[in-house]
Amino acid sequence: MREFILLASKAITSPNFDLNNLSEAGRLNFVCATISNSLFVSNHMRQDTIIHVVLNGPKYPPKIISLHGNYLKNFEPDERTIASFISLALKKGINLELNQEIDALPGIKISKKSFETLIKEKATKNQVIYLHPKGEDIRKFNFEDNPCFILGDYQGIPKKTERFLDRFNAKKIKLSPITLFASHCPILVHNELDRRLFNW
Repeated sequence: MREFILLASKAITSPNFDLNNLSEAGRLNFVCATISNSLFVSNHMRQDTIIHVVLNGPKYPPKIISLHGNYLKNFEPDERTIASFISLALKKGINLELNQEIDALPGIKISKKSFETLIKEKATKNQVIYLHPKGEDIRKFNFEDNPCFILGDYQGIPKKTERFLDRFNAKKIKLSPITLFASHCPILVHNELDRRLFNW
């Protein structure tokens, strides 16, 4: 299984946002684009992929929405549709207690959990990989089973959080000699893993 974790530091955790103005909801348009690029290929959804989005904006942080490609139903790649599913999940999870998780919709779980707690969980069973411009070239990197890739939003990963990732031996890899939008990174990660999977 391939997993992504997106730390969206300003993304809204209140379900009451305007689906027609996602940029004002803590750049939720960026979040939705990242989800789409993580889960979809042409005429198909990736069954081997999960993306966890850590939402830390107002009004009820922290919230994590986890989308499982092999269970999602009636899910489309456009940002507005994805945002509508996020809104529904946030409504169902509005009263969650700390570290509680529920099934919000088919293929979508929501929890009241911090980024750090999620990383601690993943470090026990996944190869934790931090996408970083000073990391090892992805084409030279030795992947293990169940890689989990960490992405920052437009603000990046705070230095304090980077030190936390170091404590859990998160490996750093880079995808390009130039800085990319985080929403583009899942496509390049998938491409590299697909090439290896199919010996292409």
